[in-house]
Amino acid sequence: MPILATGTQEKDIDYLLHFALSLEEAERSSVTIKNYLCDLNYFVKWFEQKTDQKFNPEQITPTDLRDYKHYLSEVLLLKPKTVNRKLSSLKSFLNWALCEDLIPEHRIPRVPQPIPEETVGPQWLNRLEQHALVRIVEQGKNQRDITIVQLLLNTGLRVSELCSLMWSDIQITNRKGRLIVRSGKGGKRREIPLNQDARQVLQELGYHQNQGKKDAIFWGQRGPMTPRGVESMLHKYVVHAELNEVTPHKLRHTFCKNLIDAGVTLEKVAMLAGHENLETTRRYCSPSSHDLEAAVALIGVNE
Repeated sequence: MPILATGTQEKDIDYLLHFALSLEEAERSSVTIKNYLCDLNYFVKWFEQKTDQKFNPEQITPTDLRDYKHYLSEVLLLKPKTVNRKLSSLKSFLNWALCEDLIPEHRIPRVPQPIPEETVGPQWLNRLEQHALVRIVEQGKNQRDITIVQLLLNTGLRVSELCSLMWSDIQITNRKGRLIVRSGKGGKRREIPLNQDARQVLQELGYHQNQGKKDAIFWGQRGPMTPRGVESMLHKYVVHAELNEVTPHKLRHTFCKNLIDAGVTLEKVAMLAGHENLETTRRYCSPSSHDLEAAVALIGVNE
């Protein structure tokens, strides 16, 4: 039912509140709704100061949107990613307003094109950085932490997949092993072979005692580990190893890069990593900043 029902005065309508309620009905997360409202409140405040009139979506013009984009990028100097997110939130709101008959179809303003964003490829650890991280974690003598780092480096799991692992997802024999991701990105199931390093740390963590159990493998103080808990644990070791920022996802990138460097085909890497698009995997063929620095060093005059 349209919001602007018979007898309703436009000045009484809280457009953003109704928009938020529609997002709740669509089962959008509380974080998503909060981000939408933050972006939209920003626009409403700007609009009312610019036009000196109370906000009404029907009064928004294409010129307003172009001016707003210019204000965000050229006056506030916000990053392209932030500008594009705010414009995307506004576009979603305007589409909702159209569906609610708050804006006639012929009057809905077109949201300006997104600002091109600088493409940042995947980041990974080089061999020295990998060895430094593994060494510092092993010195901590916490088998849970050792197993987490080795699995991220040797299976390429997403941190959410790692936290969801149960002992029943692991199968290890004398010379082989495999790990089952029950619900990866997009709800897809996949199997990842376990190499010797991965099998060893899982056995040392208690595989044989817990084989087949539908219990979480990794636990924190208050229950099964969460992605945030893994990131916090990893950060502690990264500080001691004096490495630059290292995240669970960076270790996943490292797994893919190591496979590419070892000559594994893109198709196989994509299957192991759970990539839906081969172009995602192809990014790991790009040279890193270390590779480029080494290349330039080859032609130094004094070399």
